[in-house]
Parts: sequence; C-alpha cells; structure tokens
Amino acid sequence: MSFEQALERHLQAVKAHDIDAFLDTIATDGSLMMILPNGNLLDSYEEIVELHQDWFADQEWQMTTELVNTQVSSEMASALLLVNYADVDEDGHPVQFQYFLNLIFAKRNGKWLVIHDQNTIIDIDPNELEDEE
Repeated sequence: MSFEQALERHLQAVKAHDIDAFLDTIATDGSLMMILPNGNLLDSYEEIVELHQDWFADQEWQMTTELVNTQVSSEMASALLLVNYADVDEDGHPVQFQYFLNLIFAKRNGKWLVIHDQNTIIDIDPNELEDEE
C-alpha cells in the first residue's frame, strides 16, 4: 500500500468513526504521540485509543479535509491537512471551526502507520494569509 493510500485509509476511518479501521492505521509499538488542539500531549497508546473510542462514539460531529502538503521518503512521510470540523455543543447549537492536522507516518514492516498526530486550531481565516503575500 502506498503512503497516499494509507493516508486516505486513515482519514476515512476517522471520518467514518470506525475505531477498528482507525486502530489498523496507527503504530502500536510505543512510538505514537498525539498533540491535542489545547496543546496537551498524549504519548500513551492506551490514552490515544480511549480518546478516539469516546470521540468516535459521538455521532454528531463530522469533518472534511483538504490536503495542503505531503513529504514522502522511503521510510517516513508527513501530511499537512486543513480540517473543517462541525459539531454541536451541549445545548444543541452548531459549532464549526478549522484546524491544521499534521500526520507523520513511518513505514513499519512494509506498512505505513501514524506515529505523530498534531492538531492546531486556526484563529484566522486561512484566505487572509494568501491576501497578505
């Protein structure tokens, strides 16, 4: 499977709230790390799995992704994505925001697996950045 196929498989698992498919796309050897939008670092496989189980159980959210950049070598690859996220708050009001998602994959035994997942909230419209150039 190519890196591009592995990336798409990972993203589809997340978008479909499919925990089993998701687990098949992440490293299980202790190398997996996740940085949440609030800056908290998760470096325990069990914590990351539990977070995703809880998140995937909530069927009200959805997300779309736009690929910004990829870098691929024979053993490592990264993907930077722009995520449009939609959910509802506790009162049932719609909530929407954007964030950058940086995924780093490592090839382990011929299989591309996520080893780093970093989420960064965007406070401004990314189109404003293009206007400044």
